[in-house]
Amino acid sequence: MVDTPRKRAEPQPNDDKAVGDGGGTDRAKPAARPILVVDDDAFVRDSLSVLLETIGFAVRSYASGSELLAGGHHGDAGCLIIDQHMPGLDGLTTLAALRRDGSDLPTILITGRGDAEIAARAAELGAIAVLEKPFTAARLLELARAALEQPS
Repeated sequence: MVDTPRKRAEPQPNDDKAVGDGGGTDRAKPAARPILVVDDDAFVRDSLSVLLETIGFAVRSYASGSELLAGGHHGDAGCLIIDQHMPGLDGLTTLAALRRDGSDLPTILITGRGDAEIAARAAELGAIAVLEKPFTAARLLELARAALEQPS
């Protein structure tokens, strides 16, 4: 099945290859609303932030779901890119907390250990996609653009 962006449809893990093999050369129109990046791995978090900023997106990054929720500055965001497997609050638990608070922020869940249960739960919570690591920069950018185009 092809992993195409959908508004609140069931996310599907994709089979793209490693981040960095394409997609970094096309320029995006700078986003007025920031993309939130949440990942406990500083290298991944910084790499995603640099990729997104290089093509013109505004980015705010967080080291954990708890840090994102404590900041309370997610109401003006355009989308959320969050890792599933983190110590403390995982991606789905963080997303569930955002939904309980009334946020309908378009969300891309990243996972290194994707399975049907994670995809099903992500769909229940309204995630637009589940990306399995490794994924291409082009695929991440495609999904981020689609998320930012959704009505706020």
